[in-house]
Amino acid sequence: MGSRWRWLRALIILAVAAFVFWQRTATGQVNVYEARALAVMGQNSKEGREILRELAEGRKPEVYHLQAEGDIAPAAGTEKIIGVTLSKDRGLLGIFSTPGSQPVMLDCIDTLPLQEVKVVQLEAGRNAILIRELLDERFGAYFLSSFYALYTWQGEGLQEIWRKVAGNEERWHKKWLDQGEGWQGVSEQVTTDFTREEGRLAIKTISSQTLWLAPTATGPRTKIQSRTVTHTYRWEPAWGAMVMAVGRVNKATSLKERQGNKYADRLNLAAGEEVAVLEDEDLLSWLKPGEPSYWRVKTKSGRVGYVLKGHLDLLAGKA
Repeated sequence: MGSRWRWLRALIILAVAAFVFWQRTATGQVNVYEARALAVMGQNSKEGREILRELAEGRKPEVYHLQAEGDIAPAAGTEKIIGVTLSKDRGLLGIFSTPGSQPVMLDCIDTLPLQEVKVVQLEAGRNAILIRELLDERFGAYFLSSFYALYTWQGEGLQEIWRKVAGNEERWHKKWLDQGEGWQGVSEQVTTDFTREEGRLAIKTISSQTLWLAPTATGPRTKIQSRTVTHTYRWEPAWGAMVMAVGRVNKATSLKERQGNKYADRLNLAAGEEVAVLEDEDLLSWLKPGEPSYWRVKTKSGRVGYVLKGHLDLLAGKA
């Protein structure tokens, strides 16, 4: 019964992913972060947690896994961090304390298949877990992407404080967009430099993005347009995140969330409210001039969402 349920769940997730991808391509709004979210949806299983526990206890040495150690959680001493790839689409990351001979799982999060797990310092006395994941969805909805993500301990467990595409290839048939024959795609390669500024972690990225056209899915490509984008993210403990800048809302507006192929209002932001800018969400507006461009932001209450760029003034000298 357990095996049949796992297969059914996998089919349901695949169907949802295919439907959402169809929605996205139907409007030209292909988003690799949504593909990543769908890939890990509902995957945290009892079997996967048990594998992590066995690895933490030194059992199952034949299972390939990634491991690091560092002081992540509030408790005294260092923790053991273990990442394991369970299938082509599944990974798990667990953090364990080792107060005695029996490791204790403190938290466990779903991931994509893992390529790297390490501990990095955010600032003196505070560390984070850096992972690199691989999204391989070359069947149907085509994505071949890798991501960096940072997690630190906030509240009762691990919380994501930064995520960035490290490399991305996606493609779609033009007829899916009612644009005739042939294929289009986006290629993105990102150079990432982890450095320090005034004792805190800073991450500098250079992203080379290209929109291309080809007669077939694997045919010779013709470059339509390209650009290079640079960003710097800095650890800001006051915001609990890696922050690009601080902005002030210049008129009453909505903090939005992504729902399928739309941005839906989530809560109201008052004029004058300050938010931390986490990411520049302008890829779609670059690919399709006339589409609105957003900042991904975090409020002082900890809510994360999207704000139209025209409704936010970036504050000089603040981050």
